[in-house]
Amino acid sequence: MPRPRVQTSGAQLSPGQAAYVLERLVADRRISQSEVNRYVAEMGREIKDLEARLQRLRSVQGGGVAQTTRRRTRGNGAIRPARTAAPAGAAAPARKKRRARKLSAEEIASRQLQGRYLSLIRRIPANKRAQYKKLASEKGREAAIREMKAAVAK
Repeated sequence: MPRPRVQTSGAQLSPGQAAYVLERLVADRRISQSEVNRYVAEMGREIKDLEARLQRLRSVQGGGVAQTTRRRTRGNGAIRPARTAAPAGAAAPARKKRRARKLSAEEIASRQLQGRYLSLIRRIPANKRAQYKKLASEKGREAAIREMKAAVAK
């Protein structure tokens, strides 16, 4: 009969250490890659289960306490503040639709020019982009676009 393993309470792993341990376990064939993938796939289901349980607890709590929704991250990793939901039975406030501002002909032309500049600068190697940026600031985007078109055509 195998002895039960003693778990140490102070063994906290950093993310790097955890990745190393997983790599070693897979290499030593103590755990398979498919098991790791299965655990990762189950995280989403477990999160949904926890959110559903929290929602049930919030509904049981009742009262006039504002309920919060989960936080979402922006593309850069920054967390947006959670929105608060209205109490149960309350109507959501109507939102005003924001009307798009009319653009002048100059603004439209400037945006089109900027689009051409950006589409060309992406094709230029990173180590040469600074010279075109400098040219655009000194002589204008039109001159930079002409130079970049010539460079891309080569």
